[in-house]
Amino acid sequence: MQEQENNNNGQELYDLDQIEKRFGLKKSTIIRERWEKKKIAQKKKTYIGKDGEKKTVIPHNTSGFGFTTPAVMNGRKVMYRRSQIEDWMDRNTEQLSPQQRVEKYA
Repeated sequence: MQEQENNNNGQELYDLDQIEKRFGLKKSTIIRERWEKKKIAQKKKTYIGKDGEKKTVIPHNTSGFGFTTPAVMNGRKVMYRRSQIEDWMDRNTEQLSPQQRVEKYA
């Protein structure tokens, strides 16, 4: 897939498939986080699941990419600006060597 440019401000936009390939953020996780954010904004605490049961909305990760980063809608396609993706990655990832990671979490 090609990188698309927004003609208005010259910022690169990535769709969910491109984000998964380039940055390693799972598409399904971003979609789930966006759905949880929507339900919380609507102040709906319950929903009807696929099995017909009434279920409660329990956010998994409110600091996740899909929950915190605003999307750009291109028609019905969800897209994100490259600068916002990189800013989120810088804020939420640590550059640790394998040895440092073992020492931190052991």
